[in-house]
Amino acid sequence: MTWRPSDYLLEGELDNRKAGRITGWLRFAGLPEKVVLDLEGDFEPDIRGRRIAVKNVFLGKEAVAARYMDGFHPRQTGKAGHITAGWPPQSWTDYPYIEWHSDHNNRVVLYVEPHQVTILDDPVEIAAAEPGAV
Repeated sequence: MTWRPSDYLLEGELDNRKAGRITGWLRFAGLPEKVVLDLEGDFEPDIRGRRIAVKNVFLGKEAVAARYMDGFHPRQTGKAGHITAGWPPQSWTDYPYIEWHSDHNNRVVLYVEPHQVTILDDPVEIAAAEPGAV
């Protein structure tokens, strides 16, 4: 089963500043605690090595969200799929797409709108942190 909890997403942050690793957290309507992510892999080239925030407005009913999210593990480990903001250089799509393959919940896909994705770090910060950077 593929989980598509986009409608229940409230907010979150994903961090790919460490090559080969994506960490972060997401909050969903219907879940009492934050979901923590620790994934193998990298973002797509448009945001690789960056830290992003996602934000959504939930207008539904909490009981419906709780039913859908029942069984969604609060610690998501596994492998990153495609995670992109859809910005140039686009590797395959021109819209935001967040996907991972969870050890607990199989495939998880989040669809968000471009205005819901924000870069949280400065590219100068990243360049300065890279080995051999001047």
